[in-house]
Amino acid sequence: MKRLKVLLLIGLTLIIAAGSLFAAGGKQTGGSSNEITLLLLNSFMSTDDPMGAQVLKAVKEFEAENPGVKVNLQGTSQQDILEQFKTLALAGSGPDVAVMDNSGHAIDLAAMNLLLPLNNFITDADLTSYYAEGPLNSGKFRGIYYSIPWYMDNCGLLYNVKRLKDLNIEPPKTWAQLEDAISKLTKAGYGGIISYLSAYEMYPFFYQNNNAVIDTSGNTPEVVINNAAGKEAWNYWTGLHIKYGGFVESFKEANTWDKVYEPLASGEATFLIGGDWCVTGVKKLNPNLEVGILPMPEGKSKATALGGWTWNINRNSKNPKLAYDFIRYITSPERDYIIKADGRLPGRKNVDYNQYLAAYPERLVFASQVPYTKPRPAIINEKAIDKLITDAFLRVLYNQQTPQQALDQAEKELKQNITDNYK
Repeated sequence: MKRLKVLLLIGLTLIIAAGSLFAAGGKQTGGSSNEITLLLLNSFMSTDDPMGAQVLKAVKEFEAENPGVKVNLQGTSQQDILEQFKTLALAGSGPDVAVMDNSGHAIDLAAMNLLLPLNNFITDADLTSYYAEGPLNSGKFRGIYYSIPWYMDNCGLLYNVKRLKDLNIEPPKTWAQLEDAISKLTKAGYGGIISYLSAYEMYPFFYQNNNAVIDTSGNTPEVVINNAAGKEAWNYWTGLHIKYGGFVESFKEANTWDKVYEPLASGEATFLIGGDWCVTGVKKLNPNLEVGILPMPEGKSKATALGGWTWNINRNSKNPKLAYDFIRYITSPERDYIIKADGRLPGRKNVDYNQYLAAYPERLVFASQVPYTKPRPAIINEKAIDKLITDAFLRVLYNQQTPQQALDQAEKELKQNITDNYK
């Protein structure tokens, strides 16, 4: 692919920068036969973070159980981790192991031949029997698995309990009930929905209407967002604005999670579409607000969108087996104490969530959605795909285009994006 060749050429110009990053951040891959380096979020190696303290504990345990093995840690921000790893790996170096957001990061890296396929270590049958389908598929590119799931989350529907009771509105469990609730709320002068300004909260509506947005089952992805099922899902979502003004004004600038929590906490919004972390975020701002949690309102089928983090092995690693062994160690049930410290859901099958979430009972709703949690489209540069869909929604929200005009333009732009990335 021409694009990949260009990226590899760019990578050759970044060798000096890569060397500088290593000088500041840790040892180079393969320092010894019994040594590996991990690239983590800063929070995942901080004693001030609930999970971070437990990660450090697990690393020490791994070293103790494997005498002579040394695990080095490098930290970076969530915003920088993908580009930092990419820069280093393109230069032929980098950490042995890196955590990555399951929002398409592994797909981009696999497309650039920067990750080791997991079939070097484990069969597909063993992977699919052990890990939940959604998290596992978030790291599947062209039929090959590249990522081991760590923890996962998904989006549900948070709501203002008192407001619905006061207006005699039943908590919505279906599309029709959600639309009816929005209609009644806006007629009574209350705001409807807030969410993060991205395609994340829109994907469930397409998935529930049996539309993949982009079909990645073939050799070249196919844009299907504008077929009959896609139009129906899009018209439902945008219709909440067209018919009822169902999205609160602050939705237009909700580009950080703090800007998502505030409208529900303050009473501007009645509903919030988001993950388990949103419960904590809202309650910190308004401890007195009774927040209800529901699964995503159901369409023709049940579906919700995946979030979370995975573990990935650098193709440049000189100790790939040790890297893989560490990943299996830290994602094992015995190390669930790491993610349990923050109430996170493991990306495995056969988890007793009632026991696992005993300290976080409100998160059982999100756990109930695990079997039908689906990843974002497994496509190169998913971030650009997300932006094109979000921009289409904004054109409707600002009344610049009709829903169909916005969808037609999005389809054209999505197809061009695929053409550019799959030459």
